[in-house]
Amino acid sequence: MKKTVGIALAIAAVVSAGCAGRAKEVDSHLVACPTKVAIGDVPACGKVWKLHSGEAELEKDGDLEVEVKGLVLNDPSVGQENGTPDGVDGVAAAVVCGGKVAAQTAVVPLSKQGDAKIKTKVTVPSDCAKPVVVLREHLEGGDIGGWLAASSMP
Repeated sequence: MKKTVGIALAIAAVVSAGCAGRAKEVDSHLVACPTKVAIGDVPACGKVWKLHSGEAELEKDGDLEVEVKGLVLNDPSVGQENGTPDGVDGVAAAVVCGGKVAAQTAVVPLSKQGDAKIKTKVTVPSDCAKPVVVLREHLEGGDIGGWLAASSMP
């Protein structure tokens, strides 16, 4: 029995050491923008959004992965566009540190069903405490707007 416990502890130590190099700054489910809530200097969305599922992971080395499914409007005031991304054709992920955007990705397409995936590397300041990952809207006109989903809210 002691030998089995010893082997199990040795395996756990090896697995733990292998994961130590991939320390996560953010590992979170995303929440959709309820409107009128800015995150630092990133403005809020103009309408209420909903999200079927969303995840964000930011590693200490800057590896960033964000995936959303079903990111669409949840606002009856938009009429027939409710339940669609209505005019939002892409998203960019931003890392907010101390209320300021510290890094932002290139824009990736947002499908008509509200699905998008970002996998890239960003440079995050070493003094960035409690970073927040936000998914920002790319409007058909080319502007980057407010946040649609975030790893946490103020």
